[in-house]
Amino acid sequence: MKVSFHFNALHPTLASDYANNAENILFKNLLSLRNLSLSSKILTGDILLSNLAGRVENTGKRSKTISFDEDLYFSLINEWLQPENTIWTDLHPERLSKALEDEIFAICFESIEADLASCLSKQLHDKSQAYIGAIEVDDASQVHWYIYSNVIGAQYRVKDNIAYVFWDGVSEDSKDTSKIEHLKKIGFRKVDFESLNGRYTVFDEYHDFEHSRRISEWKRKCGSLLAFIVDGVAHDLGDAAPELGDKLWAALKTFQEAETDEEFAQVSVSCRRIIEYVSNELFPAKKTKKGERDLGQDKYRNRLLAFADKTRKSKTNIDLICVSTDVLAEQITKLDNLACKGVHKEVYRAAARRCLLRTIMLLDDILSLKDGAFEIKARLNFDDLTEQVFGIK
Repeated sequence: MKVSFHFNALHPTLASDYANNAENILFKNLLSLRNLSLSSKILTGDILLSNLAGRVENTGKRSKTISFDEDLYFSLINEWLQPENTIWTDLHPERLSKALEDEIFAICFESIEADLASCLSKQLHDKSQAYIGAIEVDDASQVHWYIYSNVIGAQYRVKDNIAYVFWDGVSEDSKDTSKIEHLKKIGFRKVDFESLNGRYTVFDEYHDFEHSRRISEWKRKCGSLLAFIVDGVAHDLGDAAPELGDKLWAALKTFQEAETDEEFAQVSVSCRRIIEYVSNELFPAKKTKKGERDLGQDKYRNRLLAFADKTRKSKTNIDLICVSTDVLAEQITKLDNLACKGVHKEVYRAAARRCLLRTIMLLDDILSLKDGAFEIKARLNFDDLTEQVFGIK
């Protein structure tokens, strides 16, 4: 999601060079986090809500004045803090109230995972009295778009512990070498320049509110769609495979906490075991006669196809399972092979993430094989049941 972190620009702890000092605090805390996984453009600058609160008044034939409208200003603050769509916030009320009387400096991440944003914000609250808090940015709100996409400018791209400093791509004079040195001192492993090629300028035909609104709405609706898929896998397919929820939880936990090659390799093992488990529940292994399709314990792909045959699904659905299982098998093999290549951790993490996502999509394909609901299975502890019902131990 898109998240902005805010500082009181006039807080004495930031001194006169508040922008660099705020960046220093935020980036150092970011780099101190374990298992950092981030790829985002970063925009920075002062929030200028007051600029929107001006009323233009005609004072003559050719003269106009702009007067500050206090009621409009407070209305804008309300829309900033509470846009039409529900957003995540982590603001310190007292610090925010004080900052509204001063000036607010924003560091906005175009893309950051919710857990990472929450963790970073918590650290910043503890480490800096100048830190006000974080807000999820909703570019479907015209106020949010104005503040976080139009007024403040794109400064950096951060990929884990590597940073890039943007320049306009036209004039070499726009390359700010002082920013390179600034980020190196903070602790980024590598820092370089990256051209914006006119992005975020008046020449960028996609830099407007309507385009940002469509992207924002797509992200929300796509998130709902993915959540619908996850719900179906967890609950509908979970009826037939009651241990599925625990196995998916364990695989995700392993991925989130992984730091070594062995831990990342365990993700592929977990994904394979999840598909094997579901295959066992839907179509258990059995001996086959010579010439028949092998439905042995290790032939989970064949058993999924046999389940598809059993449900008399169309050839299209069966072909889909073939493709999905092959793609996941290829991804698992790729993840296993990475251990032998000495790749960077971020490459390994990206491959493990794709492995998890493809597992979910394959499970959704399996779900599509069944007309109606799966038969509910349960794992009952009959010793506890007889004790509770009949008092027999």
